[in-house]
Amino acid sequence: MRRLLLFIVPLALGALFGCQSEKPTKDKPTNVVASVASKAPAAVKTTEAKTTSAPAALPSGTGPAATVNGVTVSRDVFNREFTQTMERYQKARHSVRPSLQERLKDNIVRRLVDMELIRQQAKKLAVEVGDKEREERWAQHRKRYGTDEAYKAFLERAGTTEADIRLKFDANLLREKVFSQVASSVTTDDADVRKFYDDNVKRYTEPEQVRARHILVRKPPKPTPPQLKKLQAKAKGILKKVKSSKKPFKDLAAEYSEDVTKNRGGDLGWFAKGRMVRPFEEAAWKLKNGQVSGLVETNYGFHIIKREDFRPSRTKPFKEVEPLIRRSLAARRRNQAIQTSMKEWRDEANIEIFIKGDPAIIKADIVGPAKRPGPGPGARPALKGLPNGGSPPPRPKPTTAD
Repeated sequence: MRRLLLFIVPLALGALFGCQSEKPTKDKPTNVVASVASKAPAAVKTTEAKTTSAPAALPSGTGPAATVNGVTVSRDVFNREFTQTMERYQKARHSVRPSLQERLKDNIVRRLVDMELIRQQAKKLAVEVGDKEREERWAQHRKRYGTDEAYKAFLERAGTTEADIRLKFDANLLREKVFSQVASSVTTDDADVRKFYDDNVKRYTEPEQVRARHILVRKPPKPTPPQLKKLQAKAKGILKKVKSSKKPFKDLAAEYSEDVTKNRGGDLGWFAKGRMVRPFEEAAWKLKNGQVSGLVETNYGFHIIKREDFRPSRTKPFKEVEPLIRRSLAARRRNQAIQTSMKEWRDEANIEIFIKGDPAIIKADIVGPAKRPGPGPGARPALKGLPNGGSPPPRPKPTTAD
């Protein structure tokens, strides 16, 4: 179901449901949002975000942003979505070229049109979100923000209000239920699953791996020779305790290690060759199961490594990965069914778009994407295998059919 929620980029998920701010014309029906908006709680007040950049100019005009089968897509909603997005770029200190602004206009209008199409299809399919379901799901979602103070801080950072968040959330629920119904007939039979495994068996081959724990005595970014000598002496003292102590290595790691893995007894999990920095990897592979290394120096500091286990290269059997393949194929087919339905709805609908990005500006931009802001002063570069100054690498993701 989460895959369904991720379809139709969430940047402007709920924008269409704020259309109540624009008055309908006499000869044009409007999006029925007054009832939805009335159920949303009062907005949590937030302070206006400060920015050193000038606000982006909104498209000129006063009419709707678009119409879908005669239903207006509010310009006010478009303006709010466009402004909030530009403010997020500015807060993140991204440079926003004119071409990006023009593409953003097209993207927002397209998403608003899609949301209106979904709303209209929900009505045709008799799909509704009841008050009880809406409130129960909101209560679960609200918990993710933590305390009231954390929630208000989030709203302030995002430059939005609780009313906007609720409307977007309600739009998500409706979309989820529509897509669920659209994809309800999707099936994946046994033959399809087996064929995918046979055609992609290399995906399910694992290299040999080692599981290890470590204790780290961390180096500062640019240690002086006296500092290194002192740290090495400290590490030797810990190594001596490890060799003589009857305590489990994991307890000693929790006591002495200066790495975040100390909270799990120094456990680095399973890793293959190429995942760790070279000195660490070579030491781990030379050890026998249960054996503890001497001091191993890397750019991060001095490590004491204990090899816990080893497993050889293998190909996962079909039965082990069958459920994963089945879920992946089903998710892919659900997405295909949703995309097909969206295309059909667009083709059948009478859509008029009144806010468009300037194609000449978009085409003229041949410069690469804007660079993200770099790390702050004193930041250490992440090195292979032990990111974040000695933390373990991310666990390998399960192989999927996608």
